[in-house]
Amino acid sequence: MTRVPEWLRHTVRIRDVPVDYSLVARGAVGMLVPLALGQLAERPVLGAAAALGAYGAAVDDSSAPWRNRALTLLLPQLGGAIGLALGHLTGGHAWAQILLVAVVALVSGLMSTVGRISDMTALVLLLGTAMGLGLPTAPPWWQVPLLFLLGGIPLMLLSLADALRHPGRAERRAVAGAVRSVADLLEATEGTWTERRHRVTEAMDAAYDTVIVRRLSAPRPGTTAARLAGRLESLVEVISAAPAMKAPAEYADAVRQVADAVEADAGATPIAVPTASQELALRPLHAAVAALAEPGEELAAGRTPLLPMRPTPVRRLAEALAARIGDPVALRYALRLTVCLTAAQAVASFSRLPHSGWLVLTVALVVRPGLGTVPARLVTRAIGTIAGVLIGLAVIAVCPAGWWRVAATVVLTGLLQAYARRNYALQTLFLTPVILLLADPLGQADSTVPQARLLDTVIGCAIAFVVGYLLWPEDTRARVDYRLAAAHEAIAAYADALESGGDASTLQTLRQQIHGDLAAVRTELIRLRTDPRHHPLQARQDDLAYAETAITRLTSLAATGHHGTPSVTREMARDLGADLRQRAARLREHQPRRVPSPH
Repeated sequence: MTRVPEWLRHTVRIRDVPVDYSLVARGAVGMLVPLALGQLAERPVLGAAAALGAYGAAVDDSSAPWRNRALTLLLPQLGGAIGLALGHLTGGHAWAQILLVAVVALVSGLMSTVGRISDMTALVLLLGTAMGLGLPTAPPWWQVPLLFLLGGIPLMLLSLADALRHPGRAERRAVAGAVRSVADLLEATEGTWTERRHRVTEAMDAAYDTVIVRRLSAPRPGTTAARLAGRLESLVEVISAAPAMKAPAEYADAVRQVADAVEADAGATPIAVPTASQELALRPLHAAVAALAEPGEELAAGRTPLLPMRPTPVRRLAEALAARIGDPVALRYALRLTVCLTAAQAVASFSRLPHSGWLVLTVALVVRPGLGTVPARLVTRAIGTIAGVLIGLAVIAVCPAGWWRVAATVVLTGLLQAYARRNYALQTLFLTPVILLLADPLGQADSTVPQARLLDTVIGCAIAFVVGYLLWPEDTRARVDYRLAAAHEAIAAYADALESGGDASTLQTLRQQIHGDLAAVRTELIRLRTDPRHHPLQARQDDLAYAETAITRLTSLAATGHHGTPSVTREMARDLGADLRQRAARLREHQPRRVPSPH
């Protein structure tokens, strides 16, 4: 029997993501409201247009804190409405559509490299533009975009009400997850330490993003956010003191008790901290765990607040876009996306295919690197679309237009929310029939519409494979090496700050950046496993392990937190910083090499 290639096994793997029934309920209700209003008003077409906005909001919904939900739900909705308006204003003129797609693809490509929310906004802007190109030219240009915005309001209100009804729950879960990952690290053996250290990096990045990064100002003393920020600061000391071997079990048990107390918001719960060890090597770990277990710790007098004031979101976005314009990797990706989508729109405009925008949408979803490699997306999109079209045909054949199709659309939206995060093929499987039903609210079209969507998918996948993969292969080395080099340079800056006695706020900001860079590299290496022709990744894995060990070593040398100004051996920090910069320079020249541990 022929062995299944490794890249294909990674591609079709179903992730074990638990079903969040609150997401399912909000997605179903959010879809039901605009469709039901359209049916009751005997204007199902307008109800379907508003349901597109509900669908967009359902895809962006999450269990994040209310600030994250507000940004994640509102900004992509605005991007989608702008895209729909721009696509409609082209009036069906072929060259205007091609030029519009090229400009929007270039802007979307640059925005997608800034951050998570900007990436989602850029994607929905691009998809809204593609859908807008297929809209009929008769209605006023503002009607569908406005309905798109209004359609997402019910789900937005439900999501924000859920977040405000449980204030701080998402932040507590994120911090508790980071604490549990550190407990696992304390139990790591020689064979599992590297993998568990990777998980700590990802969990710390998620916790920083949830508790700290999305805030516009430092939290007030005594609030849940301030206490959680203090927990993260103490957790850094536990990570720095964690030995590269299995620690005594009572330390991991104590850390897990802290995680349970954090998630339950039981700050006064006593934690059974182990008695002080007589072993000199375990004394830093004992002190760090004891500090982590202290409930509701406030910053001592004279200490710098953990969260410095941050620029406004508009200023941060402008600075990030300016940096991306000078970034050759970001420009290369944006140009690659622009060429692929321009070619797709040229085929759609000058062929006799129905102008639905599905072809451009397919290419956009396949080529975008944040969504996986091109071969992986081709396989999953083809499988999901074929299965989704079959489901759509079955629903169209069984359910007559009206309330029966409304019920089918609501059920499919709930299934989309339940299983879309497990695999992209499952997401496409439930997405395709929902879009097919929304595109024909009156039930006037026959099976030709699903067949046309299937043809668009086949042509779009072919364009993405030829233009975006064979003729213009993704420079995976540049993406990984560039991010690794940025991580090395950030750790070197951290070493410089330690050497010069930097304040706690500066060190905390640098640690946040480092955790984000290392998590991005880790995500990229996982993504590249789905590319059959990716370069050997072991050298990059070694460099990532070196960087993670280096930041652990540097932090363990610093007397942070409760003991005033950080201090570190100047010679060790200077030598390690110089070595990290040399490695960053080699990585930018695409010359990685296997390296020993900084221990």
